[in-house]
Amino acid sequence: MPKTNLIGVGSIKDLPNELLSWKLSKALIVTDKNMISFGWVEQVEKILKNLFIFYDIFDGVLHSNPTVSFVEDGLAYFPQELELRREYGLIISIGGGTNHDCAKGIAAVAANGGSIIDYEGYNKITKPAIPHIAINTSYSASEVTMFAIIKDESRKVKMSIASPNITPFISVNDPMFAVTMPERVTAASGIDVLGHAIESYVSTEASPISDSLALGAVKLVFDYLKRTYENGHDLEAREQMMFASVMAGMAFNNAGLGYSHALGHQLGGFYNQLHGDYEGILLPYVFEFNSPAVPEHKMLKLAAVMGVKANSKPEAMEKIADLFKKLAADIDIPDGLKKMGVQESDFDTLAQNALKDIAGLTNPRKGTLEDMINIYKAAM
Repeated sequence: MPKTNLIGVGSIKDLPNELLSWKLSKALIVTDKNMISFGWVEQVEKILKNLFIFYDIFDGVLHSNPTVSFVEDGLAYFPQELELRREYGLIISIGGGTNHDCAKGIAAVAANGGSIIDYEGYNKITKPAIPHIAINTSYSASEVTMFAIIKDESRKVKMSIASPNITPFISVNDPMFAVTMPERVTAASGIDVLGHAIESYVSTEASPISDSLALGAVKLVFDYLKRTYENGHDLEAREQMMFASVMAGMAFNNAGLGYSHALGHQLGGFYNQLHGDYEGILLPYVFEFNSPAVPEHKMLKLAAVMGVKANSKPEAMEKIADLFKKLAADIDIPDGLKKMGVQESDFDTLAQNALKDIAGLTNPRKGTLEDMINIYKAAM
């Protein structure tokens, strides 16, 4: 977890106290043009100016899937001489998971050298990244995790990069910064919270700690996601969804994820659409695939948290999967991969890439290439 986590309505006001030790240093702000137009970057600029922290702004995050080229464009702000590469003492990302992941990539490569492609996989970043403050506007949980998902355009693959050395130093989750989140992003990133929670709950690395966080997040998602989707200015719902996101992020940061993310990452690498839409479609089918490996007591406990009465594991599994689909329909997640332009001719490549994704390492049931393809087919 980050050293400090500020969360709740108005929590941005506590950030200056956390920044006092950086007085007279220099920061690189990593963001996008929407965050500038909404005024969120200006709010942070005022804080930095009052503390005499100098800064530059990199607003080259151009769409919702972070890429190698975005990371390289951000690194261009650093002097090229190796001994001066740490001129920025701090990186501040403002936005959703795309901006935070790009910032993690920039901070890691600036401190370690090479290319972000060199660090695909687990624990390959050996030196601590430049300290990173993530000011969050969505429900990605990237602001509290050691994961970055970066698309390598040359291979059409989303790389999973994991290292404690890229965990942000401070996270800020002020719901005021989330009121401008568009409906589609609210829905997609919100349903992704559910995916994080469910996959960490059934993970091979799950523990009583991660389970309690995951179950708490599931309940909050079912209580508040539809409400925040219907009214983006409902600050109570926004705040509760931010708590859900952070809790699910804490859970998967420690317990890992599973096949819905391994499969979803590859779809994003090929088709470049909202990650959460893929998660909302895939989750019930991956859950059904995993159900033989999920203990009955865990299945029944999950059903109870979701308000479902079930007397057996098969009954619980069926009702849980139906509730996943109903929630996705309520917030207008597309009802099949076909509607998102996915082509069956790509399944073999997508499935092969999914089997290499580290997100699948903690999936409770080990799948074959044929299993991956069959999940894609079921989700069409």
